Amino acid sequence: MESSNTYALVTGASGGIGKEFASRLAAEGWALVLVGRNEAKLQAVKAGLAGTRADESVVMPVDLSEPGAAGRLHAACVEKGLVVDLLVNNAGSGLFGESLSLPAAGVESMINLNVSALTSLCALFGADMKARGSGCILNVGSFAGLNATPYFASYAATKSYVFYYSLALRAELSGSGVVVTCLLPGYVRTDFDDNAGIASAAYRKFSASNSLGADEVAAVGLAALGRRRAFAIAGARNRFAAFLFGLLPRTVPPAIMKHFLDSLV
Repeated sequence: MESSNTYALVTGASGGIGKEFASRLAAEGWALVLVGRNEAKLQAVKAGLAGTRADESVVMPVDLSEPGAAGRLHAACVEKGLVVDLLVNNAGSGLFGESLSLPAAGVESMINLNVSALTSLCALFGADMKARGSGCILNVGSFAGLNATPYFASYAATKSYVFYYSLALRAELSGSGVVVTCLLPGYVRTDFDDNAGIASAAYRKFSASNSLGADEVAAVGLAALGRRRAFAIAGARNRFAAFLFGLLPRTVPPAIMKHFLDSLV
């Protein structure tokens, strides 16, 4: 992927996979628009970037779970003359627990971030890309979005949306010069378990022992985008599990996952 004088915008860039996306893209010669809620962390990420255009990178502290935040972010980029030719929709959050017991405000905030903000950013920056006849969009979904997942019901549903929305948008933009790819990670060594409210020691031990590094996941996503692939599942185990689950009736994987998660929590 060539960067020329355009920018790569990465949401959720203050840590985890987003930080690794930023690092790798800077090394490839991109200038970054680093988006996240914590300005201090974003500034630290910017300071650690190494690349020919790293010093051109811009920090934009934005809480994308807030209504209208995506539009304000796009407007700020336009005002500053930042031409975004690569959009990495990485920001996301999750909640764990029985669906009927989860806090309504938390679920709404998660849906705003995982679904509404991502959709708006794709529409706004995607329209700019289509008008120019070039651009790339990398949406970060989840392996959990391939099947209904008990105790992650709302989260998995948002990631299912990301996956199918990405595939549909890719088809709509076919021939326009704009590429859309969806990355589907499984467990990743980030602070997801903490933020999702997972207290079970057994679950966290399983998660940690089956996690991929954020750098590895970011590499898979960028490689898939570079090859113009529709989607990529990070991790051989996850790809094998996706294949097996795909052979089963739709109602079976949720039952399997419930039994499995019940044994951990």
